[in-house]
Amino acid sequence: MTPAPEPPGSPAPDPAAAHHRPRRRVLLALPAVASVLVIAAAGWFLLRELAPVLRPLLTAVFLAYALMPYHSRLRKRMPGVVSLVLLAVVTAGVLVGLALVVSASVVGLSEELPDLEKRAVVLADRGEEVLAAQAPWLVAKPEDGRKLEERLAAAAGRAARPLLNAAAEALAEAAVVGLYLLFLLLTAAGAPDRVRRAYSPARAEEILQVAGEVNAAVVSYVRAKVVSSLLLAVPVALVLAGFGVRFAVLWGVLTFLCNFIPYLGSVVAYSLPVGFAVLQLEPGWRPVAVAAVVLGCHLGSASVVEPLVLGRAVGLSPLVILVSLGFWGLLWGVPGMFLAVPLTVVGVIVMGHFPATRPVAKLLSEG
Repeated sequence: MTPAPEPPGSPAPDPAAAHHRPRRRVLLALPAVASVLVIAAAGWFLLRELAPVLRPLLTAVFLAYALMPYHSRLRKRMPGVVSLVLLAVVTAGVLVGLALVVSASVVGLSEELPDLEKRAVVLADRGEEVLAAQAPWLVAKPEDGRKLEERLAAAAGRAARPLLNAAAEALAEAAVVGLYLLFLLLTAAGAPDRVRRAYSPARAEEILQVAGEVNAAVVSYVRAKVVSSLLLAVPVALVLAGFGVRFAVLWGVLTFLCNFIPYLGSVVAYSLPVGFAVLQLEPGWRPVAVAAVVLGCHLGSASVVEPLVLGRAVGLSPLVILVSLGFWGLLWGVPGMFLAVPLTVVGVIVMGHFPATRPVAKLLSEG
C-alpha cells in the first residue's frame, strides 16, 4: 500500500528537525525529573528529622481510628465528651502499663544475662564436642583466637544494650502516644464541621469522602489485626507459662506486636522466646515441645486465623507490602515497620482519588 501523496504547496519535512525532536523532549522533561528528585529528597529528609514527632502522632491517629467505633457505641449511653475522655484515659493507661511491664521484663532479662551466657556456653560446648566426635571437619577454630565463652559473652553484651535502650524509648513513646491520643479523641468530633467551614461545600464533601474511606480501611485493618494478634499471642504466652518459661508476658506482648509486621515479625516472634526457652529449660523433651507447640500456634495463625479474620482488609499485593516494610523500616526503624501497612493503605486510597495517580493506586492494589 503506497503512502498518500503530500498535498500541493505543503513544506517538505525537515530531516534535521525530526532528528532533534527527541532530544528536545528529553531536555523539556529534565526539569520535571529534577523537581521530583528534589521533592523526594526533601520529603525523606523531613520525615527522618521529624520522626520523634511524626511516629507517635501517626500511631495515635491510627489508634484513634480504631477507637472511634467504640466511641459511637458509648455515646449512646453517656455524653460524648465523657465517652472520649474514658476511651483516651483507658487506652493511654493500657499503653503505659504495657510499656512498664515490658521495661520491667527487659530489665529482669538483662539481670539474667550472665546465667544465660553460662547456659549458652555449656550448650555450645556440648554441641562442639558432638561435632568434634562425629564430624571434626565442621569444627573450625576462631580466627581471632578468642574462646567460645568470650565470643558469646561479647555477643550477649552487644544484644543487651539495644534491648534496654529500646525498652526505655518504648516507654517514653507510649506516654507521648497516649497524650496525642487524648487530644485527638477530644477534637475528633468537631473535625467534619471544621472542614465544612474551611472549604467550599463540594470540596468539603470530597475531603470528607476520602477521610471516610481512610477511616473504614484503617478501622478494618487495625481491628482485624488486633483480633488475629490476640488469638496468636495469648496461646503462645499460655504455652510458655505452662512449660515454666520465664517472662511469658513479655514474650506474649512481643508476639502480639511482631504480628503487626508482616512476614519478618513472625520470625522474630518465634525465634526469641523459643531460643530463651532452650537456654532456660533443662535439655530434654520440654524445649522440643515448646518449640513444636509454639511453631504450631504460628502455623495455625498464618494458615487459618489470618486469612479468616483479615480476609482482604489490606488490599495490597505481597510485593507492595515487602517494599513498604523496607522503605518505612529504613526510614523509621522498627516503629516504621509497624506503621508500614496502614500508611501504605492510606496512600493508595488517597492516590485513587486523583486522576494523575489513580493508575499507580490500581497497580499497588491487589486484584
